[in-house]
Amino acid sequence: MTTIALPTGRSLGDCVEILKGAGLPTENLSNAGRHLVVADGPFRYLLGKPTDIPTLVSQGAADLALVGNDVTDESEVDVTEILDTGRGKCFMAVAGTPETAVRFDGHVTNLMGLRVATKYVRTASRTFEEWGAQIRVLNLNGSVELAPALGLANCIFDIVQTGGTLKANGLVVIRRTAEVSLRLIANRSALQLRWSVLRETVDAIQKFVADATN
Repeated sequence: MTTIALPTGRSLGDCVEILKGAGLPTENLSNAGRHLVVADGPFRYLLGKPTDIPTLVSQGAADLALVGNDVTDESEVDVTEILDTGRGKCFMAVAGTPETAVRFDGHVTNLMGLRVATKYVRTASRTFEEWGAQIRVLNLNGSVELAPALGLANCIFDIVQTGGTLKANGLVVIRRTAEVSLRLIANRSALQLRWSVLRETVDAIQKFVADATN
């Protein structure tokens, strides 16, 4: 049996579409309800919070997974990325008020000591370090857009889809930092030891993605 981990939430619909398009059984998955473990033919699907998916793969609970690269980049766990599906596209960005945006137009010293609200603590710290700026990170797991308005932070570092929530809170995208989409990832040991079993599934997903792109 091949085990595939999938993120619950807004990305699950895209994941099911990819698997179905690749010819994998998804009837039980589409009607999973509150079940977190779903058997469908020769496959078992594990449904978990997006942030847990890389861990499920790295620890061997799942052979494969579909998850956003924002999550894998933040987790820094040891998995192999096989494919960018091109689905669920959005981007990571620094956002803030127009007044704060001015600080990003000058020398990097203007960014020193910035208070940045984010749930992507590692990625934010790493990104600003690459720019040569030391910042103070405020770890918030929800409603980060409120932080600048409440005076808790100068700006935020977050994933952006349409930008509507930013606009509603008086914020603008200051600097786009990375493109985000659903990626097919795998457990390293599973690729080595079970490649003969996993190859058909991986090839089917790759073919569906390629055909959908062309």
